[in-house]
Parts: sequence; C-alpha cells; structure tokens
Amino acid sequence: MRKLLLVIFFSLFSVAPVLAQVPATESATTATTAGSLQIEQVTKADITERTSPIKGKLEAYLDEKIPGPLTWYNFLQHGIRIAVDQGVSPNTIVLVLLFPLIAALIAAARHLIGITGFGIFVPAMLAVALLATGIRVGLILFVVIWLAATIARFVTKKLRLQYLPRMALLMWLVSVGVLAMMVGGVNLGFGSVSAVSIFPILILMLLTENFIEVQTGKSMREAIAVTLQTMVMAVVAAGLMRLDLVQKTVLLYPEISLLLIALFDVYVGKYVGLRALEWAKFRKISK
Repeated sequence: MRKLLLVIFFSLFSVAPVLAQVPATESATTATTAGSLQIEQVTKADITERTSPIKGKLEAYLDEKIPGPLTWYNFLQHGIRIAVDQGVSPNTIVLVLLFPLIAALIAAARHLIGITGFGIFVPAMLAVALLATGIRVGLILFVVIWLAATIARFVTKKLRLQYLPRMALLMWLVSVGVLAMMVGGVNLGFGSVSAVSIFPILILMLLTENFIEVQTGKSMREAIAVTLQTMVMAVVAAGLMRLDLVQKTVLLYPEISLLLIALFDVYVGKYVGLRALEWAKFRKISK
C-alpha cells in the first residue's frame, strides 16, 4: 500500500509540470498570434509602402474622375495617370503632393501663430514618419529615441570624445534602445510597436543630432519645450495627411492644390504683423 501511494505521489508531480506548461504554451502562442496580427495591420495601414492596400484605394480615386481632353489646367492629372499606368505607386505621388502642404502649414504655425520648433524640415520629416508608423506608435518610438539620446548625451559627455566618434557612439546607444524596444514589444504582445519599418526609424534616428544640439545650446526646460512644440506640429500634420479627403483632393486636383499652396506661402511670407501668441502675450500692454 505504501509503495502504491509513493507511485501515485511521484506520478502526480511528474505530470504537474507538463500540465502547467500547456497553458503557458497556449498563452505564448496566443501572444505571438496577436503580435503577428498587429504587425500585419500596421503594415497594411502604412501609406508610405508601395504594396499597401491604400494603393488600391488611391487608384480607385483616380478612376472616379476622368480629366477630359489635355489642357493647361489638367496636364498634371494626365501625367499622374500615365505615371500610375507605367507602374509608379500612387502612394508616392500623394506623399510628394502632400509634402508642400505640410511645409506650408508648419511655416504658418511658426510665422503666424508663433510656435517654435526644429526649423521646418524636422517637423515635416517627423510628420512623414508618424504617417508611416501611426501616430500612437510613432510617439512611443520618438519618446524611446529621445530618452535614449538624452541618456547617451550624458554618457558620451563624460568620455570627452571628439565630435564624430561621440555621435557614432550616441547612435550606437540609440540603436540599442530601439532594438530593445522592438524585441521587447513583440515578446510582450505589442506587435504594432515592432512592426515599424526601417524608413521611419532611420528618420527619427537621423534627427537625433538635432535633439542633441538643442539640448547642448539651451537649458533642459527650453529643449523639452521646443521638442514638444515640434511634436505637436508633426502630429497635426500627420493627422491631416491621414485624412482620405485630403489625399483624394491633392490626387484628383493637383494643379489647384499646388497653386493654392504656393499662394498661401506667399501670403505667409508677406505677413509682418504680430504672431497669435504675441497678441495674447502683449494684449494687456496694447490696451
């Protein structure tokens, strides 16, 4: 009897670990499947990819409107359709048409409203990166890179290296931080974070030098303020580029959209009055 009880006892202990592994394996499989679905969804929603389903949507927009006979006011419409028929991605054409709009809005935000930031090129490139990744995922990626660059700046500062080797080491540290985020994200079930293509990652990493220069020339408080205002402009621009109405308008009416953007740039350049934030700041004095 005692031997029989010992056999049953050891049998239970030998089977228990196997039973415990089944839910763990099932949960791991579920997390992997969820991560794969998130990666697939993010990839499909990326307008910067040539093979994205958005490409078919843009081609459908082109089929909705027939430009008619070739004239001086629809030559771009004919050119776009010929290029698409020859294999040019409509996603690329839409991004090229949207970029002047984004640059004009960023210039207006700085010149008319008074928002500061990293010039005009950096917010525009950040907007394209956020468009490729999605705003939520792009912000997570930006925060990780910004924190990694800030920590790397303090580390490299103590080593007293020359500028180019110091920036190379800084990029090394930023790359390690991005890699850790991507590996950790896919293992924790956040596949959308790990689905980011190399294009927006390279944009954010190349802009690291701008972040470091601002931190070096200004106080930490000023650097954070400039960074946040840059991100606000980039988020608004990315949200605007994601709108189907905006994409459809610039694709079907490229001549009108480009002309209006150019006229708006001239208007902004001619404006010499107070900015909106300056009006709010000096309102009491003006009274």
